[in-house]
Amino acid sequence: MDPKAKWREHQRRIKQPSNISIALAGSVTLEPLEPYVGAHLLQKGFKSPNIVIGAFNQIHQICFDYKSVFGNEDFDAIVLLWRLEDIFPLALDQSLEKQTSTLFQEIEKLAKAIKNLRGAFNGTLIVSTPPYPFLPEFEVLNLGQGVSGMVVYQEALHIWTEEMSKLKRVQLLDLHGLLLNTGLKNAYDVRKWYLYHQPYTEIFWQEIGTQIGRIISAEKISPKKCIVLDCDDTLWGGIVGEDGLQGIRLGDEFPGKAFCDFQRYLLWLKNNGIFLTIASKNNPDDVFEVFDKHDAMVLSRKDIAAFEIGWESKVEGIKRIAKKLNIGLDSLVFIDDSAKEIGEVRDRLSEVTCLLTPEELAHLPGLLRKTDLFDTSEITDEDRKRTEMIVSEQSRLSLQEALSEVDFRKSLKLEVHVFEMEKQHLARITQLINKTNQFNMTTIRRTQNEVEVLVKNKDFLVLGCEVKDRYGEYGLVGVAILKKKNKVCDIDTLLMSCRVLGRGAETAFIAKLAESAEIIGCEEIYGHYISTPKNKMVRDLYKKHNFRHDSESDAWIVKTDAAPKVPKHIQASLRLVR
Repeated sequence: MDPKAKWREHQRRIKQPSNISIALAGSVTLEPLEPYVGAHLLQKGFKSPNIVIGAFNQIHQICFDYKSVFGNEDFDAIVLLWRLEDIFPLALDQSLEKQTSTLFQEIEKLAKAIKNLRGAFNGTLIVSTPPYPFLPEFEVLNLGQGVSGMVVYQEALHIWTEEMSKLKRVQLLDLHGLLLNTGLKNAYDVRKWYLYHQPYTEIFWQEIGTQIGRIISAEKISPKKCIVLDCDDTLWGGIVGEDGLQGIRLGDEFPGKAFCDFQRYLLWLKNNGIFLTIASKNNPDDVFEVFDKHDAMVLSRKDIAAFEIGWESKVEGIKRIAKKLNIGLDSLVFIDDSAKEIGEVRDRLSEVTCLLTPEELAHLPGLLRKTDLFDTSEITDEDRKRTEMIVSEQSRLSLQEALSEVDFRKSLKLEVHVFEMEKQHLARITQLINKTNQFNMTTIRRTQNEVEVLVKNKDFLVLGCEVKDRYGEYGLVGVAILKKKNKVCDIDTLLMSCRVLGRGAETAFIAKLAESAEIIGCEEIYGHYISTPKNKMVRDLYKKHNFRHDSESDAWIVKTDAAPKVPKHIQASLRLVR
């Protein structure tokens, strides 16, 4: 079903209570955008998106008093789209006569207005870049545009993006980039511009709406975490077991270059926190020889978080990969050139997203560029180090097999550092809140803006937990949100990455939560467990840590002085800034 039809059908049905509310405003009329934003959000699982369109060309008014334009509704996101020719027509005309200072000053003023809105609005703020002006003076086919209009526009765009980069929690929608992707001829509808102040075609409205939906969804929905790759005719051309190292197609000429460019995109994803793994029906030595010895390989062994090479079903290999990385099957994307292999995985592991490589190899490098599977609102340092952390974990597991459990824990020299959240931790803590499923007592999701509001609220204490051992740093892996009610400390959120479980880190974290509660004047701690399909592993967590269950309130309660202590094999610290 096309997006507009999907949105119309949704509006005809009895509406469920809205679980997301979006305000759209622009220097053009944005009514055509509503169904495309709404349809994308429906596709992503939002129940009943509420979309409000602001008055035409009221950008400055919104920045200084958004409620006067949109009303008093509590919006999750505000989206502002603007064009130079709509907001600064006179200054734009002057710029072509080399009088550019006025235009640039006006752009800086608009940036200050956006800053004002950012301070007043707590939700997600999405602001566009201005597209290349659609004016006769800026006609791209005119001779000399490269030294006149293009020069002015590039400087204006540079100033705008630089000013936006100075603002915290502003998401840029690259309207100019979308325009380049769609093409001027396919994007503009001059008739609708003159009639309705709607300059774009349905094709381009859909592109904009989809991109807005992606940005909003990335704030609330976890991306896929891992790509499982076949080797033969997927990472390289040919069959290494038959063609040999020198016979496979991989290099500077087509079709080998298509495989190299595909690997480059995979490496970019790995550097942004996505696990790369291998599930291949092959002889291990043949595959490793390609990784270690072929000059054209972009990926190396150290870029791969897990190898499953052998002759059994890829279904079993994929299941073992998920177990090794301690992630759910629904976090995996499987890529193979065989329709048979893809079909088997789809049938037996329905949670796994499957992609068949294209028959036309020229399209292989763009296979993953066309998806929103890996969308995330912000990349953290922990994301970039994820594969290296897995390698360290494999070293720990090797040690664990050689020692008793007691000796193993002592040998790790585990350190747990609990601290009150500060600005530099905001992105990672928000990411954990929205991505952690298994060790998550309540699974309450929050946007970055909502977390920041809690940090400023004196009744709440937002804590992070960093863990490291002799093999390296796990990074920021735990979050707790405590709410003080007189002498009682209520645990609103308690979660940890499963990578650190089973070694006492969770006990040390709870011990430091109790210490934090005492510092802020509490005598009791109330914990809560809200069951989900994925968090059954922590059902008995409070029971194992001296909490007693109160059947009337369904809470788990412990006196702060009866809470568990830090295990002897762990060195722990606590830092509060209040």
